[in-house]
Amino acid sequence: MDDNGDMLEYRHLMKRPEYKEQWSTSYANEIGRLAQGIKGRVTGTNTMFFIHKGEVPKDRIRDTTYGRITCMFRPEKEEQNRTRLTMGGDRINYPDDCGTPTADLLTVKLLLNSVISTVGAKFFTLDIKDFYLNTPMKRFEYMRLKMTDIPDEVIEEYALNDKATPDGFVYVEVRRGMYGLPQAGLLAQELLEERLADEGYYQSEYTPGLWSHKTCPIQFSLVVDDFGVKYTREEDKEHLIKALKKHYKISQEDEGERYCGLTLA
Repeated sequence: MDDNGDMLEYRHLMKRPEYKEQWSTSYANEIGRLAQGIKGRVTGTNTMFFIHKGEVPKDRIRDTTYGRITCMFRPEKEEQNRTRLTMGGDRINYPDDCGTPTADLLTVKLLLNSVISTVGAKFFTLDIKDFYLNTPMKRFEYMRLKMTDIPDEVIEEYALNDKATPDGFVYVEVRRGMYGLPQAGLLAQELLEERLADEGYYQSEYTPGLWSHKTCPIQFSLVVDDFGVKYTREEDKEHLIKALKKHYKISQEDEGERYCGLTLA
């Protein structure tokens, strides 16, 4: 959104001199995170690899989807200008069920009310970085990106001019979970459940996205990769943080002032 309140997409931002440099860098960072990094700045996750069009399996070429670039200003994040590359899930023909349980806003509000009404309860938030990434895929997926949208430093870093098609696209093989994939949420959720089950955490059978612990009085709602946590004892809070840090990079906000678009006091 610009100073006049107009919503701007990535292609619009690139045409505005006052925004071009910062958002081009933001998009380069996102590609670097998904691919093999940007030297000296971003560590890659090997989620996707740039390939030649001819490397796409013949029986999957019709499943090749597009990439969608979204830009967000997130004041609560360490990197406030956030660009995310997502896959066009409507073009992917995934053969298995990919439904994902997640907390809705009503569940979040009920949890917040529970914090207020419980003596000694506190609330804080956690964010898992790259939650959908690094999740093993049962099969690889494919997409293509416009060369004109890709920042110059990424084109140079990955020698994309050598892989580009005559009509100005470059193909990508996605090997791990990525935003936009219809199955990404389920794969990440299943992996999270498996990892947290070993620590005594479980998801409610009746309320999707609401998690508890078998013995500790702690609960949290999970919306995509954002945790809103109710706790009464510091040792329970630290147990959850330690459990997540075994497998993920996380950021936490002890004051819990923002969650799911809500500003809290």
